[in-house]
Amino acid sequence: MRAIHFVALLLLTVWSASAETGFLDRTVTVGIKTYRFQIYVPADYTAAKPWPIILSLHGNSVQGDDGLLPTRRGLADAIRLRRDAFPVICVFPQAPKDEFWEQPSMQQLAIAELDQTVKEFRIDTSREYLTGYSMGAAGSYRIAYKWPERFAAIATGAGTVQPIPASLGPDRAKIDERVNPFTVEPDPFSALARRIKDVPAWVFHGDADTVVSIEQSHLLVAALRAAGATVRFAEMSETKHNEGTDKMYGNVELITWLLAQRRPTRTSQ
Repeated sequence: MRAIHFVALLLLTVWSASAETGFLDRTVTVGIKTYRFQIYVPADYTAAKPWPIILSLHGNSVQGDDGLLPTRRGLADAIRLRRDAFPVICVFPQAPKDEFWEQPSMQQLAIAELDQTVKEFRIDTSREYLTGYSMGAAGSYRIAYKWPERFAAIATGAGTVQPIPASLGPDRAKIDERVNPFTVEPDPFSALARRIKDVPAWVFHGDADTVVSIEQSHLLVAALRAAGATVRFAEMSETKHNEGTDKMYGNVELITWLLAQRRPTRTSQ
């Protein structure tokens, strides 16, 4: 038994020493297609302990196939500015051009990349988190609705709860209404809140946002509170839509709050 224990410790030490850190390129194959994405691994990562993990969904306009654009702003920039404040592994999926997080295939892609990263590293599955801004926040609501038992907390900014407006594309609106059922409920905010009420949430929104009305966040926060959820709301003063992502992820309290949330462990890693 002592020999087995020694070998296990030796393998753990080798695994820890050889782990890559920083922003890393990865690929995942879903069906017959391979997608590029990035992960962030802290410099002091070691498999000697389980680590929390964040799934971060990008906003519109950075879709593509390079796997890099989702790390050019927001959470990734906040990490670069103060890496010591982010003792967490992060997953940065990228939707292909002209695809969006309300689509079931893109939601499955994000979860597949999260699952692959959980298998590659030693992860504390009681501390899996979901975040996104704008399109990424809308996607976070829809993914949290489908997998409410998975995430310990969500942090969102300027996200749409109601169906994606037809002005952004009639096909997008139809897909959203068909595959994300809470969006077509008489009160979509309450329908979403009832489903995710056990997932602590911190919602951000700029009061000068003319792209996504702040009323989306006001109504959701009210519905979450009515459902008995743990929810915080940050109304960012004099902040336009494109300014909000850096303000949200630049909030020094956000990562501390997020990493303090836990769910019962689903499986051991």
